[in-house]
Amino acid sequence: MTGTKGILIFNKNEKERQSLARLFRTGDNRLFATDDALEALHILQKEQIAVILSGMEIAGMDRKDFKDLVEKIRPGVSTIFTSPFVENDSQLSLNIEEFSKLINDYLKNEGVLHRELSEVKQYSYAIADRLLQIFAVNDKYFFNNDHLVAELSGKIAQKMGLEDNLIEAIPMAALLRDLGRVVIHQQILEESKRLDQFELTPIKAHPIHTMQILRQVRFPWNLDSIISQHHEHYDGSGYPMGLKGREISIGSRIIAVVDAYYAMTTDRPYRKAIPKDKAISEIKKNAGTQFDPEVVEVFLSITGEETTEAIAKKSILIFERSHNVAAMIKLSTTAEDVDVIHATSSIEAISRIRQRNPHLIIADVEALEPETFLRFYKTAQQAASPDRRFLLIIPDRSFVSRFDGTVDFIMKPLNIDQVTLKIRSLLFEEVTPAAQEEIRGLAGTIEDFNLVDIIQILSLGLKTAKVEITRGEESGTLYLLRGKIVFATAGKLKGPEAFFELIRWKKGNFYILHGQTTSEINVTLDTMHLLMDACTVMDEKNGIRATQDQKVSRNIL
Repeated sequence: MTGTKGILIFNKNEKERQSLARLFRTGDNRLFATDDALEALHILQKEQIAVILSGMEIAGMDRKDFKDLVEKIRPGVSTIFTSPFVENDSQLSLNIEEFSKLINDYLKNEGVLHRELSEVKQYSYAIADRLLQIFAVNDKYFFNNDHLVAELSGKIAQKMGLEDNLIEAIPMAALLRDLGRVVIHQQILEESKRLDQFELTPIKAHPIHTMQILRQVRFPWNLDSIISQHHEHYDGSGYPMGLKGREISIGSRIIAVVDAYYAMTTDRPYRKAIPKDKAISEIKKNAGTQFDPEVVEVFLSITGEETTEAIAKKSILIFERSHNVAAMIKLSTTAEDVDVIHATSSIEAISRIRQRNPHLIIADVEALEPETFLRFYKTAQQAASPDRRFLLIIPDRSFVSRFDGTVDFIMKPLNIDQVTLKIRSLLFEEVTPAAQEEIRGLAGTIEDFNLVDIIQILSLGLKTAKVEITRGEESGTLYLLRGKIVFATAGKLKGPEAFFELIRWKKGNFYILHGQTTSEINVTLDTMHLLMDACTVMDEKNGIRATQDQKVSRNIL
């Protein structure tokens, strides 16, 4: 029932209160009843109320004041004042059935509108998030930061018990808060020294620029004050207006803390990131001056609780001269899954490996001369943990023999879907803990990931692997050596015939065991030719079946 909106019955008359409760105690209605004004307002704050049925008499205030107070606490909640009545009252001027139908129809329509508005809000956030990823794809200092600030700001707002609309508005404002940076010269943003007062002036104006950019966009929330004030300080020393204390919107006060935290724990042009514990100490030290102490308290409670998600998040280092592969990966992954780190020189790449120890290291072999790249690779292996994975982007198969068997490869030209699948298989594959040998397993269903796709990915990656396929009690096996199929079985079938049979399976499960080999070879055809022959066999079989179907149809007619 969580999230279902209800009816609040507020009436001094117990009989009327009970009569209304009986009337609406049907269907999915959630009922709350009280005769106390303070309790009614408390229920309104804590529960999802759609409509208030209030008696005509309200102690201490008139009906208009009460309605205004309700609107401030829960914007959009309807207050209906009911005339005095009891059930079976011959003087009742309102038809009970019609009244009940009116309220229930209102709740039903309100529920539909609420769901539709909720979907619009989700779409708005998702589109803004995606567009910012595209906008910031070449910005190595700020990518993913907006998303992280938005996520943590939303958690703080929720824990502080703010109203629903504000809980939704704060992450959106956090996401868009720095959009005004587009009018700032890129050279200033990437300056490697401390900026002087003249250079800081356009940067300090970016909240205003953001509001000017978004002026024509009608969001379902009021974002203006949150965005324009997110660099104000609690003691009044911030910008652009020098507001202080509660003059600053609560959304801005929340974003200010989270933004500072991620700014300190992210590399900047003029300094390296500092450890999270030092950043938290800085936040504590500035509580009451730069930051709202209440917000800091909630921030500290959340950062103390939420280490599991951060630990689970994977990181990828990409070493290439251009920014093409990094851009491709940033746009094909999400901020929740991976943290993308980019390096354009071997020195920078080694430095980042030592600092961040990324889970996956992707390197373009053509970024350096062959012998220089080999030296870089050996140094990177030593700098990284032994369990870290390497994915090398190569122009052709001739480079494979230069590296040991623990390296994964993918060949140019790159396809975004294939790159994404390759990365996910390396970062999130299932590993059997009991296995002492180096066996890396990836399991799935043929319905989600068919055998042709599996073979293409393994072939493009020049993988050595065993693929086990099962369909009920039937089973088959494929072995690939450096991306080439060398062995196939399916029941009693062997060689290409077995492969053709497995390709026909539309349902079943697969399991990939990387690094597994066989001494027996029963397939000598090139893998790409084998796939083409398999398609021909399937087309011929489908053609025969279609001809038979046509004959049956003619016989029926």
